[in-house]
Parts: sequence; structure tokens; C-alpha cells
Amino acid sequence: MITVGTDIIDVARITKKRDAVINRVLIDKECGYCLSSGDPNQSLAGHFAAKEAVYKALRISNDNGISWKDIEITHQNNGIPDVILHNKAKEYADSNGIINIQISISHVKDFATATAVCEWEPVSVRPDSGKPET
Repeated sequence: MITVGTDIIDVARITKKRDAVINRVLIDKECGYCLSSGDPNQSLAGHFAAKEAVYKALRISNDNGISWKDIEITHQNNGIPDVILHNKAKEYADSNGIINIQISISHVKDFATATAVCEWEPVSVRPDSGKPET
């Protein structure tokens, strides 16, 4: 199964809440990457949108205890973004058969957008509940 999550955010919104994003949403490595980029506010907005897109693609409820910092956005040497899950996000993914997450981030002057795709192991459907069973 494949699930997709996407998000778009106004860079100005992130700029106004820059300290909160840095302190509550990003881990130190992500902060370093964003703040050293050509336009730190665009980069911060891109990372925020990426985390939101991953959250949506994971198909998790709001009461799961997963922190923004449990979803890490990293970058390969060539700039291609990757996702690393930690703590409760990793536990959730592992227990639900998520085997791969791909992320794409784009931004222009005023907006940042991200799309995440999760690949899940095939599951069967429980006849009694209609819910997937891993």
C-alpha cells in the first residue's frame, strides 16, 4: 500500500514564529542546515511542511504522542531530502509495516511545499473489523 501526505505553508507564517519552529519543531541538525541555507526562512518553512507531510502520510491520529522532533528531515550530499523517524514515530512505523518514506520539498519566495510518500508492507484485512492487519 502507498499513502501520500502533502503540505504547503506561507513562509511569512514561519518567519513570524521562527523561534517557536526552531525550539519546538526542529532538532539541532535541522536547525543548522536551515540557518546556513541561502534563505533560512524558506528552508525552515520547507522543513516544517516536510514534517507535516510525513505526519499526514503516516496516517496517524492526533493523540498518538508523536513529537515534531520524532520526524527528522536530513539531506544527502547532493541535497536530496530524506526522512529518519525516531522514538514514537519509529515505533509506530515499525509496528504498522511502513518500510519506506520518500519526501520532496520545494519552495519559492512566499511558499514552501512538501510531499511525502509512505510504502507499507502488504497487509490482510481482518474479517471482523475491516481494518488492516499486519
